Amino acid sequence: MKLWFKTILVISVVLIAVFAVIAYFTDLATASLSDQQEREQTELLAAQVADTVRYHVRHARRGAGQTLAESLLPEWVEVREDVQDTIIKSNPQLAEARVFYQAGPELWEEKVKLPAGAGPPSTQDAQAARQAGKSPTVTSVRAQGQRRLVTAMAPVILGLDGHGPVQIGAAEVVLSFNESQSVEARLRRLVWPLMALAIITITLIVYLLFRFLISKPIDRLLVTMEKAEAGDLAAEVQVAAPDEIGLLTSRFNHMLGRIRQVTEELGEERRSLSERVRGATAEIEGRKRQLEVANRLLFEMQRQLAQLERLAATGQLAAQFAHEVGTPLNLISGHVQVLRARASDAQALKRLNVIAGQINRITGIVRSMLDRARNPRPRLEFIDINALLTEIFDAAKPSLMARGVELRTEMAEGLPPIEAAPDQLQQVFLNLINNGLDAMPAGGALSLSTKREANDLVIELADTGEGIAEDRIELIFDPFFTTKRERGTGLGLTIVKQIVAEHGGRVEVESAPGRGTSFRIRLPISTASDSERCLGDTLATARDSGLESL
Repeated sequence: MKLWFKTILVISVVLIAVFAVIAYFTDLATASLSDQQEREQTELLAAQVADTVRYHVRHARRGAGQTLAESLLPEWVEVREDVQDTIIKSNPQLAEARVFYQAGPELWEEKVKLPAGAGPPSTQDAQAARQAGKSPTVTSVRAQGQRRLVTAMAPVILGLDGHGPVQIGAAEVVLSFNESQSVEARLRRLVWPLMALAIITITLIVYLLFRFLISKPIDRLLVTMEKAEAGDLAAEVQVAAPDEIGLLTSRFNHMLGRIRQVTEELGEERRSLSERVRGATAEIEGRKRQLEVANRLLFEMQRQLAQLERLAATGQLAAQFAHEVGTPLNLISGHVQVLRARASDAQALKRLNVIAGQINRITGIVRSMLDRARNPRPRLEFIDINALLTEIFDAAKPSLMARGVELRTEMAEGLPPIEAAPDQLQQVFLNLINNGLDAMPAGGALSLSTKREANDLVIELADTGEGIAEDRIELIFDPFFTTKRERGTGLGLTIVKQIVAEHGGRVEVESAPGRGTSFRIRLPISTASDSERCLGDTLATARDSGLESL
């Protein structure tokens, strides 16, 4: 919707509203005036009829021996003719006319009735005649279809010698007024077309003024703006008048000139910058390809390292086995020594010496295995789990893409640091990533999320692979148990569980055949400050050095 149309629409609505209010109050005024005029006309005719009756009563022939009522009795045929002449001269729309005469103290009779076919007077008419005041009064106004019937009553009062003013009768007149012929209707038929003509004329004048003084200059300005937007910065708008729009046009032309100058300067800078960007882009592309190759090699090395860690876990399990074997060997060795001390037979003693030698050999093997399996204590430090996971998956991204696996991450912000050995946690997550890749040979999705629950940090890693049967979930952490048939050693998840347990956490698993597997790792959140952490490291060093007694 254009500005000129909205302006004309608003002005038209305002004009219609203003003229409607004027017409409403004009209708009220003319209706009141018309009603007053109809009442006055009816009262006047009733007074004229009463005067006609009063004239005939005053000039009635009086005979000897007549009572007052008899002496005032006129010729009602003449009265009726004169009343009819009075009504005809006034030229009203007469509905009914009646004259009531007091024939006795409580007896009122209808002496004149116009037209002749009018019905008998009602009880209300007779009552109004008896109670008529000293002046004509409108007694009722009622509607009958498209007509209004106005009823007026005028008393017939005669001043008599020795009696004063006496009401001897009353004249009732009912006039009919056509609503369509009233002053109000005629004025409405005149006013409404004039108002419509005024609204159309004012709207047309405003439209022409707006069109030539505002709309056309704005259109020229918009056309120039379109040219400038299309790249023609040399376009200018002709200033038509020294008004606000002319000032706006002049400022616009000045702005276009300034933009044209700045654009030319920027063009030079852009060409120079393009050359430099082109060279930098080529260098970045080369570095990017080198980085991708390095990331791929790094991840493969990390996977190989994970395999070596599994072999190390095998050695650790072997060491645990050797430790368990050492106790019964010591008992056997003790019994052999007792038997040697008590033996008297040379042959038996020789056999006991052979047994003792073999026991010493086995004990040496066990001690050697323990020495090889004993690892140094890991050094704990405060780490940001989100940063560690980001680093791991950045390195793993090329391999994930090569396997057709989509990585989805949802890491909560503001997670507190945890105290852990980063290398061991890296081994945990690499084992889980390897398991996920092995479970999705045809590709899929690997989802990672982190969040905080109470005093635990929860890391969830889920794949869309083959899943694990419910009866085998409890066995996956057992040493040498694997679901990969000939591809796995059965030690990866054992290492995961052991490392998480050493950090005070636990591992939860949810899986079902055909719906993938989800590993949820819960690690405790450390609340120690930096000073407490340093003090703990000092005490640990003292204990390791045998200085606890200090």
